[in-house]
Amino acid sequence: MSFQPPWGGAFRLQTFVHRTPDVFPSNTLEAIRSAILGSSLLGETNLSSQFSGTYGFSITFRREARSEVTARFPAFAPFLETALLPGCNAFLLNPLLIQNGRGVDRHLDRSMNFYEAHLDGPVAVSVLYVQVPEQLAGGELRLYHRGRQVAALAPRQRSLVTFRGDLAHEVAAVEAGAPELSAARISLVVEQYRLPEAVLAKVPRFEMRTRTEGVRE
Repeated sequence: MSFQPPWGGAFRLQTFVHRTPDVFPSNTLEAIRSAILGSSLLGETNLSSQFSGTYGFSITFRREARSEVTARFPAFAPFLETALLPGCNAFLLNPLLIQNGRGVDRHLDRSMNFYEAHLDGPVAVSVLYVQVPEQLAGGELRLYHRGRQVAALAPRQRSLVTFRGDLAHEVAAVEAGAPELSAARISLVVEQYRLPEAVLAKVPRFEMRTRTEGVRE
């Protein structure tokens, strides 16, 4: 099976990962960076324990609520327009900020299990590298299929990476170059799901979540 994403070509589920360099101009990235760092939602991650020590927030939304997401975060609009796959109907969007000494342990994305247990994972996960410090050491994205490493991608600012949702993955610890939050390795991530209608009905139309609270609209 394949989808036709707006960034060109087909994303085939037989393909582990697709990387597009320089997908947005620098001013678009700067607007996204400013929106993330300036958000009142930004704080210690509300994701699973594998993300301990990282920062961000999360937004769950159904496809029909994309305009509500971009009304709240206009700077995210180009990313969503470009990254969302047409066959998917539910999404988990989260900025991810990683400083020195932190990484993300190996895991499978299963964020929709918050709303319905034992769901399959996403069709795909897309990652936009918003800020990659010039002196960054570490922080590569490693992908695994059935226990075997199939890719190791150093972060590149302005690049968009989309990988299969059934791949376990981790982010190697950042060793240097990101001593404070404003200088962190910053990515904007969206998990992309194709849910049956009965399950989709349990997913909020638009919900913002932090470590301490969730807000539905």
